[in-house]
Amino acid sequence: MNAVSAGDLTGVSLFADLPEDEVAGLAGQSERRRLADGEVLFAQGRPARTLYVVVAGGLILRAEDAGSTVIVDTLRPGGLVGWSAMRDGAVTLSTARAVGPSEVIAIPVDPIIDLAAGGSRESRRLVQRIVALAANHLEASWAQLLQVGREGVITAG
Repeated sequence: MNAVSAGDLTGVSLFADLPEDEVAGLAGQSERRRLADGEVLFAQGRPARTLYVVVAGGLILRAEDAGSTVIVDTLRPGGLVGWSAMRDGAVTLSTARAVGPSEVIAIPVDPIIDLAAGGSRESRRLVQRIVALAANHLEASWAQLLQVGREGVITAG
């Protein structure tokens, strides 16, 4: 597993414009993970304490209920998954599997929460970005639910 640099994280929209020393602290606690095609990054129902950034390749997220499965999202480079791990008692809501050879950066959520709780202008910006990420996922789900005359699969985060 290769080291993660502050530059790797400042290229992620969630961490852009944050002070380099704070981003460097996150980078020091993060790791790169390489996945083979079809390899599982995380499985539905397991404890969740990590945010993942897709660096190369892609991920497909599939949720299972009562024996049937549905694809709920696909992620390409730059995509984030695992943001909901920032809540208490979080478990993964889907299974993430690599599409082709893939690479992700795994960032533990505790240091992200610590950074967001700092009370600085930058930490407020981070909180706003986290809330915007959640709101965008909710808005996409809402839009799919309200499509008149269309029944189908919810594919938003």
